[in-house]
Amino acid sequence: MGRGSLRGKDGVKPMVDSQYLTAMLRLELEMDQALGVAEAPWGSLPAARGVVPAASDAAKVAARVAAGANVPARPTGTPSDRPPTRMPNAPAGVPATAKPAKPIGGARPMVNDTEDELPVDLMRPKLSMPLPPVPADRAAALAELAAEAEASLAAFISEIATRVVFGEGNPNADLMFVGEGPGAEEDRLGRPFVGRSGQLLDKMIQAMGLSRQVVYIGNIAKLRAADRDSNTGRLKDRPPTDGEVRRGIDFLDRQIEIIAPKVIVTLGATALKYMIGRAENVTRVRGVWQSYRGIPLMPTYHPSFLLRAYTPENRAKVWDDLQQVMKRLNAGG
Repeated sequence: MGRGSLRGKDGVKPMVDSQYLTAMLRLELEMDQALGVAEAPWGSLPAARGVVPAASDAAKVAARVAAGANVPARPTGTPSDRPPTRMPNAPAGVPATAKPAKPIGGARPMVNDTEDELPVDLMRPKLSMPLPPVPADRAAALAELAAEAEASLAAFISEIATRVVFGEGNPNADLMFVGEGPGAEEDRLGRPFVGRSGQLLDKMIQAMGLSRQVVYIGNIAKLRAADRDSNTGRLKDRPPTDGEVRRGIDFLDRQIEIIAPKVIVTLGATALKYMIGRAENVTRVRGVWQSYRGIPLMPTYHPSFLLRAYTPENRAKVWDDLQQVMKRLNAGG
């Protein structure tokens, strides 16, 4: 597919509403097998597409972060290692964790069930800078940037974040999706959005008449962010702290400069915050066009939020957001 084309391999334009609804009925029959949930917004995921990640795995180093250990301070900031506040007289077998206090500085609460109450926004000077000229060979430029990210972030490789998850997709993509950061499955495979949320994102892309091969997918953070549960000892993914974002956000900015997509879709409140430079409630601003350095940006819900709240209302909202994106792309961006 050439740059600027939104046609599939058979020359067919993305499906319209009636086609989408027909596909929904057929695809939802395989929902349980694909996602392991009783119900979900999109249908069956096709077999693995074999997309090759843009970055190779980072060389693993000896685990330097034990449970509860502090990470040495660095100029770019560090994640919070403060243990959860214990509530007195918590029943046996119930996580005795108090509601997190309001974040101070770079500290972040654990993952919220809603996409509200983000901490104070991180102002990003680069958001006011114009995009530079696009390189002649985007693929080569991305490969070079991926190698740079591997080297730069190697010092932060740990038992939690075992590799750099750079991003993947078409270097000439018109459409780019931006999430918050890799989870456990993404860290294991070194690819963005390959867990349950990634399976749902694939379905969203498929509903648009596209595929992972013709879009680009990245994250604001290139390393997994997680805390160890004090009761179970298991790692629990969380949004990245400001310091953790600062380590990888410049690489995302440069990815966008190289790819120069016509439209960006942010997935969830965390990605939106760092892409527009202020905290916003996704429920209030989804479906309303924003801008990243002159590139139209559409905020929508993160697939993980849809998996928790897979209601017809939320499906319709996301589908409306994606329809606006397709109209914008068909009109030339």
